[in-house]
Amino acid sequence: MKKRILITDDDEGVQDIFRLIFERAGYDVQILGEGLSILENNYKRPDLFVLDRQLSGQDGLKVCRFLKSQNTTKDIPVIIVSATPGIGKMAKEAGADDFIEKPFQIKDLLGVVERWI
Repeated sequence: MKKRILITDDDEGVQDIFRLIFERAGYDVQILGEGLSILENNYKRPDLFVLDRQLSGQDGLKVCRFLKSQNTTKDIPVIIVSATPGIGKMAKEAGADDFIEKPFQIKDLLGVVERWI
């Protein structure tokens, strides 16, 4: 069975890029355009979360904290993606398992994902 990655990003262009990268790598991909859908549990359980730091209506770091505080999701790896300088420290403080800075190389993104699933 394919591993499922849930991507939360409000930019449709970025969503398309992530979908293309991960589907070509053999993953099942689910995309949410906003963090509120995660807070409301409107998704299929993934093997990994990829969260954009800046979501419309939600802060990706707050969504990460929420996921890590819930019994049903606390053990699912969370990767924060952001162009924000110093995102690594902020991501770790929010409980993220890893982070990747934009812009990124596809091989680097896949390397981070493969480390966790």
